Amino acid sequence: MCSRTQTTALLQSLFWFAVGISAATAAYAVLSARGLVYDGSFYLMGIAATRSFHVLEPARLSVQILQQLPAVLGARSGVENLWTLGMLFSLGMYGWPVALTALCWFVLPHDEKSWIAGPLINLVFAVPAANFIGISEGIIGSCLLWLALFLVMFRLAHPLGAMAAVVATLACAMAHEAAVLCLFLIGWSAATQFSRMSRFPRLAPALVAIISLAGAAYMARWILFPRSTIERADFVVAILGGFLGSPRTPNLPVIASLLAAVSITTGIVWPSKAWGAAIIGGIAILVCGVVFAAAPDALVSPGRFFASRGLPILLTTVLAGLVLVLQQRGSTPGRFLTRPTLSVIVMLVVSQALMQVSATTLWRDYVRDLRALVASSEGDISHDRALTTLAWDRSPFRREMLQTWSVQPLSILLAPGGQVRAMVEPAKTEGWVPYHLTDPRTLPRVPQLDWSKFPFPPS
Repeated sequence: MCSRTQTTALLQSLFWFAVGISAATAAYAVLSARGLVYDGSFYLMGIAATRSFHVLEPARLSVQILQQLPAVLGARSGVENLWTLGMLFSLGMYGWPVALTALCWFVLPHDEKSWIAGPLINLVFAVPAANFIGISEGIIGSCLLWLALFLVMFRLAHPLGAMAAVVATLACAMAHEAAVLCLFLIGWSAATQFSRMSRFPRLAPALVAIISLAGAAYMARWILFPRSTIERADFVVAILGGFLGSPRTPNLPVIASLLAAVSITTGIVWPSKAWGAAIIGGIAILVCGVVFAAAPDALVSPGRFFASRGLPILLTTVLAGLVLVLQQRGSTPGRFLTRPTLSVIVMLVVSQALMQVSATTLWRDYVRDLRALVASSEGDISHDRALTTLAWDRSPFRREMLQTWSVQPLSILLAPGGQVRAMVEPAKTEGWVPYHLTDPRTLPRVPQLDWSKFPFPPS
């Protein structure tokens, strides 16, 4: 009992340490408006134009509403500065994963706190590997799944807990296509409790099971018949894509998480080697962080984060299955939470935080230079000129950011004082471009933007 109490105390300290560090790195990302990466600036244009939600993916309704909620509330309350709205948009993107993970702690009963290992692993192992991309529905979706699972596992017998479980399950049913299997697990957990409850309390597990099954069917529909064929390819990439990166640009946040997993697994399988594996693994994990921080412009590839955006839900599904198996066997994760295991997680928290800060700083520098280019130019800024000016050192990060179509809305958003005089064009190889100077009807009609001084080409 004493050992169990000590383990729980260590786990509690580690959990809140990880939440605190994640909140700090998220705050830095929010203040830098890092949520505007890739699709983020395009979404923000839609929010600013209508002062309402800009929902494009029917299968991700709940997470897109959560993401955009701070920005929509800000726009409706009178916030006009687009950069401020961008920070509010980033708050929804980076704030919800931390808040939902922290909420899981309070959902767990006092004697069941060791189950927090699941959300902790998601927050430390999976989220940093996928959260640089502008629209990160899978990250928020994975945190929603953990909250719903714990509410179903431990709070269905209580009226308020049962209501919360139904609402959380409903949100998960419209969260992300990759949640389809995890929804089955949530429904199964609720169904197993049906016979243990009497009369009216049975309504809650029945509703959760029905909603989970309907949600899984709804997600399967969007997997088989997506909004566009591009979405089907993106879904496959999100699950099976090149999330490890390449030899030239490895995805070090993912590699650090894999090293931590190997170290912890080694310690569990061979307890006598646990500390040796933890020391070697901890050193390797810290090396990943230091190398990343030393050369972030050569190692940050937004496309790799894009490829790994389905990982949080995939990992959550696997861990949720293990959680339910352990619960059925009357066991808990506490038996695996040894001091070597916890020490490896501490090293991973530190390393991931270092990489997150480095990535955000890289983004801040890029935005600063892009803002200066836009302010000193007029008309159409060609992709080649942008490369020459902003990626003269052949930085893979900047070259990738300037090549994609998303440089267009971001360059418009950065117009000084809202006076749009210049716009950066993406590479000619981009298959889709949102705005066309030859057709002004395609340009964003946002109240904060003034196009009267833009030198449009003659029609």
